[in-house]
Amino acid sequence: MTSIILVILFLLQIISFYFIALLNAKLTKFNNMEYKQEQILAEIEDSFSAYIAEIKDENNRLLQELNNTDRVVTATTENVEEKESTIETTPIFEVPKTYISKQLAANSYIKTVAVTEKKEPVTIKEKVFFYDSEGKSIDEIAKMLQIGKTEVELFLKFKH
Repeated sequence: MTSIILVILFLLQIISFYFIALLNAKLTKFNNMEYKQEQILAEIEDSFSAYIAEIKDENNRLLQELNNTDRVVTATTENVEEKESTIETTPIFEVPKTYISKQLAANSYIKTVAVTEKKEPVTIKEKVFFYDSEGKSIDEIAKMLQIGKTEVELFLKFKH
């Protein structure tokens, strides 16, 4: 009887060692995955910081160029004024400066974008309205979209 109990205890101990090894393997796998995620997060942060640094450099360069062009414009107007004072016989044609408000420019840009971008119908409902606006009949729309005529009629009935 004692030998049977020892065999059972020995088997249970082997099974428990197996489960401990299995849990250890899963824990190691989880730790490796966590380490990889930390590396990926660090790489993403590095690339974002590099991107932001590039944007800052580009903005600084743009501001510097804008400041330089303002200086060049003022310098050329001073040179032109000096030449005009010395040579009064040659008239210089200056292009009048027109200023447009930012809101007006933004509105015109939005209008041009809206005109150039035609939204393609995506849903069945949009396709039904699109084909209806093109003048297609209910039967043609139903055949093109492979849906029932009554469904097309309902879409058009509840359009508003």
